[in-house]
Amino acid sequence: MKNFIFSCALGASLCSAVQATEIAPFQTGYIYDLPADVDGGGDLSKQLFYISGGAPLYNNEDNLFVALTASYQLHSYNFSGDGNFTGLDPWNEVNTGSLGAFIRWGFAENWELFALPSIRTNGESGANFSDTLTGSALLGASYTFSDTLTIGPGIGYVGQLEDSASVFPIIIIDWQFAENWSLTTGPVVGASLGPGLAIRWEIQDDLRFTFGARSERMRFRLDDSIDSAQQGIGEDNSIPVFGILTWQATEHFQTSFIAGVGFANDLVLDDSSGHRISREDYDPAPFVGLNLGYTF
Repeated sequence: MKNFIFSCALGASLCSAVQATEIAPFQTGYIYDLPADVDGGGDLSKQLFYISGGAPLYNNEDNLFVALTASYQLHSYNFSGDGNFTGLDPWNEVNTGSLGAFIRWGFAENWELFALPSIRTNGESGANFSDTLTGSALLGASYTFSDTLTIGPGIGYVGQLEDSASVFPIIIIDWQFAENWSLTTGPVVGASLGPGLAIRWEIQDDLRFTFGARSERMRFRLDDSIDSAQQGIGEDNSIPVFGILTWQATEHFQTSFIAGVGFANDLVLDDSSGHRISREDYDPAPFVGLNLGYTF
């Protein structure tokens, strides 16, 4: 139960996780979104490669844990057709990354305080790097009621490119409601980027199945390839519903197979000041993927 603390933004656009023990996790994976029709004509397929990890800087298990965290994602978009949106071929390769810290402090019996400050870059290849940067921070606390229930509140701040910053409540839930079954806002092996809930079924000691849904929002700086949106803003929104089968191959190594469908999808194109140029929905998009994880 206490191996993970996870923050979930309710109705907002950030969900961050770090393993809060002496073990620093390493993850890498690949996800492919099958082609989906875009309103106004044409279609879109996507590929995602990601890598993330953490390095403990200080660990006094009874009181204080501090870790450095980092992640990188390459989103490759393939627009085809001459529709209203796809005909613009608005962006191709989008790079996102973050560098931050995780701080956990056990300040009283059964109580823990956590903070997650970070700086992020979100931009298409060729965008001005200084214009891709935003900051974020989460602050909250959790209370362990029993071996089967940890819950707590908090608050989060997320800067947005050419848009108002988001300030929102967050919540931590880790509830084992039946033998081998739990409800959590905890990590889901990199399957998605946003807030949500998941149900985990521990099939056996080395095999686990996770079913969940999340809300994803990715907003990023563009290059100069579109005259009307030079250094503009692209946005991709979705609610993925997913299943993950995880096999713990060894004490330190695990592999996960991921499949699901993204719903409520839409694409947004804004100019460099954040004024709307175009927006289109696209059909539910099936996706499949593979994740590899290693703990030191």
